[in-house]
Amino acid sequence: MYDRTSKQCRPQRPKEVMHRRYYYRQEWALAAVDRNIFEKSLGEWLESTAKNAIDCLILAQSNLTEQDFALFLVYLELQRIRVPRQAKMAMVLMNDTILRQAPPDIIADVNAGKLQLTMKKSARFDYMRMMVGQLLPWFSRMEWEVVEAEEGSAFVTTDSPLSLFNVMCPPPAEAGIALAGTKVLFPLDSRHLLIMRHPEYRTISGCSPLKILPDPILEDGLVPVIRGKVWSQKLVANHNRMMALLSDQFIASESREVLEQCIPQ
Repeated sequence: MYDRTSKQCRPQRPKEVMHRRYYYRQEWALAAVDRNIFEKSLGEWLESTAKNAIDCLILAQSNLTEQDFALFLVYLELQRIRVPRQAKMAMVLMNDTILRQAPPDIIADVNAGKLQLTMKKSARFDYMRMMVGQLLPWFSRMEWEVVEAEEGSAFVTTDSPLSLFNVMCPPPAEAGIALAGTKVLFPLDSRHLLIMRHPEYRTISGCSPLKILPDPILEDGLVPVIRGKVWSQKLVANHNRMMALLSDQFIASESREVLEQCIPQ
């Protein structure tokens, strides 16, 4: 594991470093409500279902049901919106939105340091509630491909595991999912990577990566998955460096050598 804050590699397991204890604890909940219900639900229900879908994607099994696939889409969406990096971005956007809508005298007092705008922890959950369901239609209409890392190489995972990349928006910036050239990247394990692409970018000649696509409609059914491509060590290393730039604090891998390739020189 590489800690970007201390710029050191630590010999800890990914589960030990990628998990923040009580990060989803809702201290403001009523006494009769389990304040850790969000994290417990993820661990006891959704993540186990997602594991079955991931195994099917890796092993090319055909026993993935529409129900499993639908729950896997939910899991992928949460892997995007629940992580600290997205929470920080959401806090900044909320703060800016509030200030834009505030009366001029309030804005003047904030700029002068007389007033301070503080976002509560509960704002993260407000953000997640607003975002739930927004990414699912995009995921379900994209083209899916599972690529494999060449023998001797491995994909990293980070504390921002589902990343968006567009060639016109170099990291650490992330493009919106509605742009034609945006790819969704999610490591299934250390040897397999799930890539989602918009079909328009492949089928429309000269399509700009920044072309804004119309809002999709969520439809029932499974998405065909392309398989068979093996990435060279160079391609894998380039991808890992990009994932590192799109992480928040931590990058994890199966070996120190792979991590050191991600560290800026």
